[in-house]
Amino acid sequence: MRNRLLKSFALFALLATVFASCTNNYNGDVVDLGLPSGVKWATCNLGAANPWEYGNYYAWGETETKNDYSWETYKYCNITDTTITKYCNNAEYGNGGFTDTLTTLESADDAATAVLGSDYSLPTIADWEELNKECYWVWTGTYNNRKVNGYVVYKAKSADDKGTIVYADGTPSSLYSISDIHIFLPAAGGCGRRGDHVLAGTSGFYWSPSLDWYSPDHASNCVFHGGNVHPLYSDGRYVGLSVRPVRRK
Repeated sequence: MRNRLLKSFALFALLATVFASCTNNYNGDVVDLGLPSGVKWATCNLGAANPWEYGNYYAWGETETKNDYSWETYKYCNITDTTITKYCNNAEYGNGGFTDTLTTLESADDAATAVLGSDYSLPTIADWEELNKECYWVWTGTYNNRKVNGYVVYKAKSADDKGTIVYADGTPSSLYSISDIHIFLPAAGGCGRRGDHVLAGTSGFYWSPSLDWYSPDHASNCVFHGGNVHPLYSDGRYVGLSVRPVRRK
C-alpha cells in the first residue's frame, strides 16, 4: 500500500509540473509552414514558455484562466447552458429567450488577441483544415527529449507528404527531423470542473473562434486523438481547452 501511495504522489507531482502554467509566457514567435494562406503558426500554446508545455486552458470566449471550468463559472451565461448571454442564435439556449447574430468571437473575446495583440488570433476552422491538409503530421512521445505526447506538424517536403498522419505504430519518413520547419502540438487534454484534467497525454483539443453550427452551447475546435485528426469538432463552451495562436501579418 505504501509503495502504491508513493507512486500515486510521484505521478501527481509529475502531472502538476506539466500542467502548471499560470502566466502567459509565449513571446509571439511564429513559424512559416509554407501554407497557401500565408498564415503563420505560433511556436507554443498560449501560456507556455516552450513548445512541449501544455500552456493555459481557456473557456471559449474567455480571455483569462480560472480554477473551475463549468457553466456555473462561464462568463457568457447565467449558470446554465440554457441561459447564454452572448453568441446565441437559438432562443431555447438564450437567457430569457436572448438571441444575437454573433457566430464568431469578437476580438475582445479572443484569448490570443487579448493576450498578444491585434496581429494574433485563434485559428479558424479553415486554418485547422489547411494545417491538416497541407502538412506532414508525426505523433511522438519524446519531443525534444521530453516525455510529452503530441503531434509534430512539419512543413511538407513533397506533395505526397501533405495530409499524411503518422501515428505511434507508423514509421516516419527519414527525411524529417525536428531540425526541419515544424510546430509541436502537445496532447494537453482539457480542463473541467474543479480544474480536473482529462485526456492529457492522449488527446489534444484546440479552440477555433466559431460557434458550433448546430448548437450555441458548443463551439468548434480541432481535436486529435490517436491517429485521427478532426479539424472540425465541437465541445461545450465552458470547457477549458488549449489555444494555439496564429498570426496573419
